[in-house]
Amino acid sequence: MNDTVKALPKKREHHTKRNLNLTIPQASMIKYRALWYSIFIVLYVWSLYWISYDIFVWHKPLGQVNMANYAGSIISIAFIWAGTKIWKSNRTITRGPQKEPAIATFPSNSGCGHFLGYLHQRQKSEEIPAECLTCKNVIQCFSHTK
Repeated sequence: MNDTVKALPKKREHHTKRNLNLTIPQASMIKYRALWYSIFIVLYVWSLYWISYDIFVWHKPLGQVNMANYAGSIISIAFIWAGTKIWKSNRTITRGPQKEPAIATFPSNSGCGHFLGYLHQRQKSEEIPAECLTCKNVIQCFSHTK
């Protein structure tokens, strides 16, 4: 008689239903971004070290410090700035299903002709209407999100 019993592995549903926000390409982009910034921050600190070394140890005036160090610090800052523009343009935003925005209006007794969130959604160049400045719901209108 065979007395061995096989135990089946336990199926864990919570492990299979993980909702990870980062996909593999996004995760690898984070590594490239971190590498980009770390390289140019190290170069920036290196060039600042040699600038300060010339100034404080050798007592050189700012005009006599090695220009390669100035160029290195300027180029490093330029690449750090360029990295912010590069990574900003490559962002991918994944969102769930879009719902129609519900426009909530203020009660008719408040005297407001706009909807809740109007000040949050308006263009920054637009002026704030005068009735909005005296409205009791101005804080909620500025901070209202859908």
